[in-house]
Amino acid sequence: MNYCKVLNLIFLLISFGLFSQSNILNSSTPDQIGKKNIDQPQSDQDSFLEYNFIDDRDILWSKIVYEKIDLDEKLNFPLLFPVDDNLYENNRKSLWRVLRDNIINKNITEIYKANNSNFKSENKLRFTAADSIIQLIKEASPGKFKADVISSKDITGYEIKGMWYFDKKISELRYRLLGILPIGRNVAKKGAKDKERITRFFWIWYPSIRELLHKEKVYNDKNAATSITFDQLLVARRFNAYIYKEDNMYEDRAIKDYKKAGLESILESERIKKEILDFEQDMWNR
Repeated sequence: MNYCKVLNLIFLLISFGLFSQSNILNSSTPDQIGKKNIDQPQSDQDSFLEYNFIDDRDILWSKIVYEKIDLDEKLNFPLLFPVDDNLYENNRKSLWRVLRDNIINKNITEIYKANNSNFKSENKLRFTAADSIIQLIKEASPGKFKADVISSKDITGYEIKGMWYFDKKISELRYRLLGILPIGRNVAKKGAKDKERITRFFWIWYPSIRELLHKEKVYNDKNAATSITFDQLLVARRFNAYIYKEDNMYEDRAIKDYKKAGLESILESERIKKEILDFEQDMWNR
């Protein structure tokens, strides 16, 4: 009996490996891997969920926060890897490669200067076919920027802007992601002095790229047959991030402007996070 259980387990693991990429068993040529045919049922993970319309009158409370996603943290590795952009053709991409390719193809157009987290129209960037990603970053982030090519291995993190709000219609605390900004190394060539200099690239209005990110799968090293999309990962906040700023009366000053770097800043970030998460509980206790 135990022997049969072992055989069933082995068969199950093999099955997971075989179906690690959709349509791999039905592909007559390698370029068909990852493409679903019309006979394959669409799962819930394949359906794109639009943001629901939220009436301003239903928002009882809200707070806008700015967070940083550090790609050195293991939990955030699905956004970083693969760092070799030439290793896989289409079936596996990093978040940066998805963003970069769609900017070059002009599928992403809602791009704003790095210092324009409020997405003012006068600071919107225009990307033309003659431009390059390097030129776009130079325009978005004033100052010296030296690089030949920006690959996924040069990306160190992302900044995100989002709103926490309490929807009184459903009596629930919710989060809505509004913007994302890639951060990377300013690299001229190997061994350059400014190799580790970190540059904030540009803001992208997140709702405008949701459908593009939904088309790209995040690799799941636990079970590749149940991978999710980049949009699902980000909207569901399946990453670790720390708050570095919140909208406030002091001209939206950052935590570093009134707290010392290190422990004091970390504690302030945790205090803001706790204040947000406690709001829903406090509502029920009133």
